[in-house]
Amino acid sequence: MKSVRNTLLCSIVATSTMTLFSYSISKKEGENFEEPKLLGNFVKKTFQTSKKASAFSGWGLHYLTGVVFAVVYKLLLGSANKRPSAANGLLYGTLAGGAGVVSWDILFKNHRNPPQTDRKGFYTQLVIAHIIFGLTLSAFREKNR
Repeated sequence: MKSVRNTLLCSIVATSTMTLFSYSISKKEGENFEEPKLLGNFVKKTFQTSKKASAFSGWGLHYLTGVVFAVVYKLLLGSANKRPSAANGLLYGTLAGGAGVVSWDILFKNHRNPPQTDRKGFYTQLVIAHIIFGLTLSAFREKNR
């Protein structure tokens, strides 16, 4: 049970850290690179939900994705018999960023009315945000082993 609690806690910290980065870049660039808001917008446009339900769904999906990424990281470490480190956090964050870009690109390209954002800028910051996620996840996992 302690392992599940630690993984959940690590995912919340890492997801929150990357989200703070995304929000700060959004503000700096004047673009919507805010993953929870974009997800909520997809939900709203797809299911015609209320603004409140869409926002809640966007944040929920964002943190749920963070949990999934944290579980995958834990499983990869375990299968390779490795401890969390900056090097594997960096590698995992980069790979997670690539997976994020592919997933978001599929969403944008297959939605009939996707949210408006500078996709190239979004994808660039998304990879950096996931590197921050991976490094934070690794540092926090090591601290809470």
